[in-house]
Formats: sequence, structure tokens, C-alpha cells
Amino acid sequence: MNLFKISVFGDYNTGKTSFIKYLYKHKYVDEYTPTIGIDYVSKIIDHHNGEKVKITFWDCAGQERFNSIVEGFFRGVTAGILFFDVSDRKSYTNVLYWIEMFRKYNDENIPILLVGNKIDKENRCISKNDAYILADDFNLLYIEMSVKNNININNGIDLLIHNIYKNKDTNPNIKTIHENNLLEKRRSFCDPCTVC
Repeated sequence: MNLFKISVFGDYNTGKTSFIKYLYKHKYVDEYTPTIGIDYVSKIIDHHNGEKVKITFWDCAGQERFNSIVEGFFRGVTAGILFFDVSDRKSYTNVLYWIEMFRKYNDENIPILLVGNKIDKENRCISKNDAYILADDFNLLYIEMSVKNNININNGIDLLIHNIYKNKDTNPNIKTIHENNLLEKRRSFCDPCTVC
């Protein structure tokens, strides 16, 4: 089983936490609670090639006051998912800052999926074409999403996983664990236990 660590980052209030919550609750949670520090969720996905992948999605707070923890958040990741809000020009402009921060700790072989979120909103100010041009200029994958309406959430994850596998020979941060080893670790941990 491959293990992927994926950083989910971008400005605050762009839908990162809603995305993380959707992954473990399988529904949109209509409440805004900013992330304090870092949050994460792990998910096992059956990939198209028949392999199982355990992905840990790490959600880092988008507020500047948490920038001191970014280094540990970005190191050793398999990929990144960078969110911006298509109805918020500042979050789009700050994409450049976030790319620079991510690339400071990761080389060009670590993929970034740029997500234009909140496409369900009527007051969109960032065009799909502009976002595609930006993604192309910085060698990013791009997808538009509405976490609120469950549009392209799974497609975005599939796109990123497919890219990771396609370029796995150049990505040093893909970890593998054999299920037999995992089973042995569980057994050795539980052997003296009378409950198991």
C-alpha cells in the first residue's frame, strides 16, 4: 500500500477545512470554523490501477500568524492542494505567495493541484481561463470545484493521484508499506493483550 501525505493550503476561508470535513463526513458541513494550527484526515482509496492508497490530507491554517509552522507542514509531502476562492481576488493573487512557500521546501517534481473553489457562487471574479493560464505558467494541475455542492471533489483527488503515479519515479516522497508488515505490527502489538 502506498502512503501519500498531501498538504492542503491557501488563504483562509477558501474552503480547505470544508474539503477536509467532506472527506471524513461525506457531506458538506455548513459552518465556518477556522483551522487553528493544523488538522488532518486519513483516507484509504482504491486507485484505478487496483492499488490501495492511504492518503493523509493535512490542512494548515491560512492565517499569517500560523506561518511559523509551515515548514514542517510542507516538508516531505507527496503533493499539495492549493485552494483559492473564485469570488475573492485576494485569495487568487496570494496563490503566488503559496506556490513560493511550497516550492521553498519541495522541488518541481512534487505536484500541486490548484483548486478554484466556490464555483457555486454568483459573484465570481476569477475566470476559468485566467486560472488555467496561471496553473500552466507555474506547472500546476488545475480543477474547479464546489465543496458545498460536491462538484469535482473526487475528480480533483483522482487527477492528483493519477499525476503522482504517472510521475512516481521522480517523486521521492512516496512511501510504501506492505500489508503483511502492517498485519505483523498489529499482531505484535496485540499479542500480550487479553482483549484482542
